[in-house]
Amino acid sequence: MKYQPSESILKYLLDMRNALAWSTAVALAYARTCGGIPNPIQLRGKVKPWFDSRYDYARHHVNPVCRSAVALLKSYRKNHKRLGLPQVRKLAMRIDSELFRVTKNEDGMVTVRVTLKPFNYEYMTFAPCHKKWDEYSKAGKTCELLLTDRKLCFTFILEADACKPLGKRLVASDINFQSIDSTAFSDGKLESVSCESLKRIVGIQNDFSRRRRSLQLHVRNPAKRARKLRETRGRQRNRVRDTLQKLSTKIVSANPSTTFVFENLKGIRKEEKPRSVGRVLTMCLNRWPYRMFQNMIEYKSRCRTMYVSPRGTSSQCPVCGGKLDHPAWAVSRCEICGVDYDRDRLSSLEILRRGLRLCGRPFAVSASASWQSMKDEYLYAPGAPRLGEQAEPRLPTHRIEKCTKLHISRNGFVVRANGHRWCR
Repeated sequence: MKYQPSESILKYLLDMRNALAWSTAVALAYARTCGGIPNPIQLRGKVKPWFDSRYDYARHHVNPVCRSAVALLKSYRKNHKRLGLPQVRKLAMRIDSELFRVTKNEDGMVTVRVTLKPFNYEYMTFAPCHKKWDEYSKAGKTCELLLTDRKLCFTFILEADACKPLGKRLVASDINFQSIDSTAFSDGKLESVSCESLKRIVGIQNDFSRRRRSLQLHVRNPAKRARKLRETRGRQRNRVRDTLQKLSTKIVSANPSTTFVFENLKGIRKEEKPRSVGRVLTMCLNRWPYRMFQNMIEYKSRCRTMYVSPRGTSSQCPVCGGKLDHPAWAVSRCEICGVDYDRDRLSSLEILRRGLRLCGRPFAVSASASWQSMKDEYLYAPGAPRLGEQAEPRLPTHRIEKCTKLHISRNGFVVRANGHRWCR
C-alpha cells in the first residue's frame, strides 16, 4: 500500500538503516572470528547494549534489525561465494506484530498505528486498493509489516480452511517426469481422464544441459565460464517457469470451481535411494519442477488444494485393493483384476480416492457404474498414443524393401533403416 511518510517515520528509517549497517559489520566480525555466521539471538546479545545506548526506540525494534543483518550476510555469501560486508542502501525495516496495530475506519479507510518509542505512536492512513485486502484481512492474521519510505507491505498468516472453499469437482493429478495424468470426479461419479504432456519442459532442460556441457568443455577462462553457466541456468529457469505458468493457467481456466488433489512429495529428493537407482533417474529427480507447478495451481485456483500421502499410490490397486506388479515401467498389472493398467492413469485414480476420503466422501471404484464405462481409459495399450498426444506419422512401406539393415523397436511398430524411421 502506498502512503506519505512523515518526518518521524523518515528519521526512524534512517536510524534503522544505520543500525542495520553497524549490526551487519558486527556479524561479519563474529563470523570471521568464530568461523560461522551468528544466529539472530547471538547477534542480539552483542548489538542490544549499543542499540539501547544510542537510540530511545522501543526495545523490540532491535530484533528485526538482527534478523535482517544475518539474512543480508547469508545472502552476500551465497551470491559472492565468500564473506564480505554488504552495503545497506534502502530505507526499509521490518516491524514485528507487537509493535503495530491495523484498524478499519467507518469511511472505509485503514489506519496503522506503529509504536516507535514507549507510549509514542505514529499513525498512517491509506485506502485499501489491493484486490485481496478484504479477503486476507478477514481470513488471516497480520504477523509482520515491512515499512519503507514509499510503501507499507503487510504479511498475513492464512488458514487454508478459512481462506478457500472446497470445490464442487475434484481433479486428482499424478505429476510425472514427462506428463501430468488427471482424473476428474463430480456428482458422485468419475467424469473424465486427461493427460498434459511435459515434453516441452524436458526438451528445454536437455537443450540447456547440452549447452552447459559445451561451455564446460570449451570455455577455459574460469570467470567467463562461471558467468556463462549462471546465465544459462537463469534462462532455463525462466523458460521452464513460463511454460508452467501457461500450462497451469490453462488447467485452472478449464476447471472452475474445482479442488485439485496432489501428492505430498516434500523431501522426495532427500530420501535415501537404493543402489539400483541410476544416474539418469537421479538427474530427472533433481530437475523435476513438480513443486513449482503445484504452487502455481494452488495460487491461481479459487478453491482449496489438497495433498495426500504418496506412499503406495503406484503399488495398491484402487479398484480391488490388491497389490500391483510392474513388469514394465508404464504397466501396472493387477493379478486380482486380471488386466494391465496404465501406471500413471491408475495412480491418479488412487490419488482421487484418497482425496475423497479426506473430504469425508469415501468412494468405491468397483461399485460405481461410471467405472464400468471408463475402464478402457485406464487400460494399458502398447504403442497407442496417449491422451493429449498425436500419433506418429506413418511413412510409406515400399521403401523398406530397398533397405539392407533393419531394426524393429520393442513396440513392434517402428523400423529403423540407415538412420531413417519407417513404419512396418
